[in-house]
Amino acid sequence: MIGNVDLDLLEKTYQNASIGITAIEAVLNKPNNKELNNALYKQLRDYQELADKSKSQLKMNGATAKDNPLYEKVLMKGNVKVNTLINSSDSHIAQMVIQGSTMGVTQMTTLINASKNADGVCVDIAKEFVKKEEDNIEVMKKYL
Repeated sequence: MIGNVDLDLLEKTYQNASIGITAIEAVLNKPNNKELNNALYKQLRDYQELADKSKSQLKMNGATAKDNPLYEKVLMKGNVKVNTLINSSDSHIAQMVIQGSTMGVTQMTTLINASKNADGVCVDIAKEFVKKEEDNIEVMKKYL
């Protein structure tokens, strides 16, 4: 059985991946650029994979994944809708995705650094999240 630090790390990874899913779903098919849209679909699959890994690891350790509060999801979708109504250009969408991914990197890196006693598997999943976010940022830079 893993400890509380591990459970917290897994839960935060799950929640970050879940909010990423919500955000990407809100911008899918808005870009005019087919390559950008394909990159967003890849990012969505990455988030889904990481959410599944985190959730599975939590379940294996007798815990359940706590979803983000509904108001967070509604707020996210509302923000995206307003932002894309104002400016739906590919570069603006890429900028929004970069900002979201940067927040994810910052939050998860801070948590990883604070979780010195976390189990290797939990840390690996969290680090995988950070790496995929960093990769997503690099991909999105092409569309600025």
